[in-house]
Amino acid sequence: MSRVRPAISLFVVMCGLFLAFSIMELRATARFGQLMLMARYLETGTPVTRASVTNLAAWADGVVSDDYCRSDIVRAGLTVKLAELDQRNSYYDYDAWAEGLAATERYIRHAIGCTPTDGNFWLRLAMVRRAIAERPEEIAFLMQQSVNYAPAEQAVLAARFIVWNAAGERTLQAARAAVDTDVQTLLRYGDVRLIRQIVQKPGEALLPYLRSATTSLPAERQGELSGAKIAF
Repeated sequence: MSRVRPAISLFVVMCGLFLAFSIMELRATARFGQLMLMARYLETGTPVTRASVTNLAAWADGVVSDDYCRSDIVRAGLTVKLAELDQRNSYYDYDAWAEGLAATERYIRHAIGCTPTDGNFWLRLAMVRRAIAERPEEIAFLMQQSVNYAPAEQAVLAARFIVWNAAGERTLQAARAAVDTDVQTLLRYGDVRLIRQIVQKPGEALLPYLRSATTSLPAERQGELSGAKIAF
């Protein structure tokens, strides 16, 4: 009988902990439910108003201030923060744009703190930092981290080429290992439709990397790209 009581006590404690955790998760879901719904709308192209995006982007700051790290909430908040930043225009209201950029950077750094192995988070930080100033070594480090953690994730790979296509020669040189990896991954294994979409109008500084990588491809793959009218 004396052995049974500790087992029952342990069971009761575990049930209590599980219940408390479940309540916390439900509260988080209730608090950020609209944020997650808005993220789904944005990701699926469902029409939304600018005001609703702005309001929920401000609500997403609570993820940082209250130190939430639940992955679905963090990712939803990032989607909304980026959408709200896209609504701002540095030409018409530089101060508001700079403020939004700083808030988005804070959010992304929090996201990386929660999940440092998410290649998309590192990419988004690189994009934000580049919007502030293109510092080649810094951008190279952030992009390499993205490549390390998401080397072949299609959506992240495609998004990295937004940076590669726009980057200057010094940045590409500093990030040469990451650029070469992405170019090889894209040209060797990417669907031709994806390749055409990503490098339809490649940046001038990126062209030498694409041309060099193309010459090192197997003849069969070169023929496949040539047949799809993909040439650099």
